[in-house]
Amino acid sequence: MLAALAFAAAGAQAMTVSYQCTGRRLLTAELTPRQGQLHFEGHDWTVARVPGGREARYVNKKDSIDVVTKERQMTFTHGTETLQCFLYSDALPGDAPQKTN
Repeated sequence: MLAALAFAAAGAQAMTVSYQCTGRRLLTAELTPRQGQLHFEGHDWTVARVPGGREARYVNKKDSIDVVTKERQMTFTHGTETLQCFLYSDALPGDAPQKTN
């Protein structure tokens, strides 16, 4: 029973992931099935997941944040600005920094 509770708690923890958005702008997110934290250009926001739909949608109405994630893509809207973002990982082909020797 204790092992099952520990496993369930671990599943609810967010993993930090980075997205590269339009204009090579980096957005970092920790998203869970209920809420998340966004870090973008010196700002930090808490967002809440909106139930329903095929995509995962998170909002923060106070700060005019709307985030929609689907697979490796994210649409990030802050006020009137909307950015297309893609999951960034050095482990994936094409994302790794190139050698500059």
